[in-house]
Amino acid sequence: MPFTPYHFGLSALPGLWSRGRLDIAVLVAANVLIDTEVLADSFFSPGWPVHQLWHFHTLLVGGIAGMTFGAIVYGIKPFRRGCRGVNAVLGFSHAPTLFSMILSGLVGAWLHVLIDGFYHYDVQVFWPLRRNFLFNWAYNGHWSRMNDIQHWIIWGCIVGWVLAGLFTIFFLFRKFHRPKKDRPA
Repeated sequence: MPFTPYHFGLSALPGLWSRGRLDIAVLVAANVLIDTEVLADSFFSPGWPVHQLWHFHTLLVGGIAGMTFGAIVYGIKPFRRGCRGVNAVLGFSHAPTLFSMILSGLVGAWLHVLIDGFYHYDVQVFWPLRRNFLFNWAYNGHWSRMNDIQHWIIWGCIVGWVLAGLFTIFFLFRKFHRPKKDRPA
């Protein structure tokens, strides 16, 4: 993807679908963590493919980084309270747990890696295997299809934004239009 915000909608959806059992803030922030590799590459310019500096764009290292990130966020009380606040705003009563935040970091990182695996040729999704099986499967040697497929991926991400926005509006509407006796205290 050209930049991280494309991933946010698709990353927020699992948190919204799970009604706060997966932490939405950690799901989305894990995407930013994965793309710090691209940012660092632009500063250091080591001379190898952009998505291979730290191997964050792999299921293995990206997953470990996402889980570690979730554990760190859980361990920092103000961040944990902020995540709980996001759930509360949407009307979810689930308090963040260490497991839910680690799982959210993992899912957020893996979603980013999978989306980029279809979009970028240099992502080594299944590293230490060097071949990008997702990219090769999607394009099947037909480089002329690359532009079309990349546009579909971008549109899929935009649809993810729209769906996440609709879910958010639905949950906010439901929270504020419940009869007072049904509202959580």
